[in-house]
Formats: sequence, C-alpha cells, structure tokens
Amino acid sequence: MGSYLRTLHAEAMARDTAAERCLFPGRFPAQHLSSKRLTSRLRPLGVRPRMARNAALIELASELPAVVFGRLLGIHQNTADTCHRLAGQDHTYAADITRRQ
Repeated sequence: MGSYLRTLHAEAMARDTAAERCLFPGRFPAQHLSSKRLTSRLRPLGVRPRMARNAALIELASELPAVVFGRLLGIHQNTADTCHRLAGQDHTYAADITRRQ
C-alpha cells in the first residue's frame, strides 16, 4: 500500500500545474476525490479510514506536546489532549511555557 501511495504522489507532482496536482483526483479537473468516495474505494481493500486517521493522530500526538499538536492541526484543545492521553505522553511543561508567553 505504501509503494502505491508513493507512486500516486509522484504522478501527482509530475503534473503541469498545482491545480492538477491531486493525490486522489476527482471527476473534474483540479477537484479532489470526495472523502465519501475515497472511503468507499478503500473499504474493499481492507483499509478502515477512520481507524487509520485516529491511529495517525495518536502517533503524531506521541511526538508533539498537546498544545503544539492542536495548533498545528487546527483541532480543538480537548481533542488534542485526548489524543495525547491515548498516546501516553505527558508534556505539561510545554503547556506551561506556552501560557507564560
């Protein structure tokens, strides 16, 4: 699956304009494939997009302080804290430093 995604990415980057550089091109030019359609294509392959997304979020949360993680992705701080707790990380010092600034 990883090599397939790398191939898709390379093909997308080889296109002429930024508007045509869609990793998962949709029906019309410069339009991405909808999340619903992408999900319907991934499920028969055994990929569960919701679980994969959540696992990726938790992995990222394990590498960054919750405050940075939340701001970077633009998600609510409660969601960032939950992912952080699930990852088993405690970076309260980063939150304290952020509040001081």
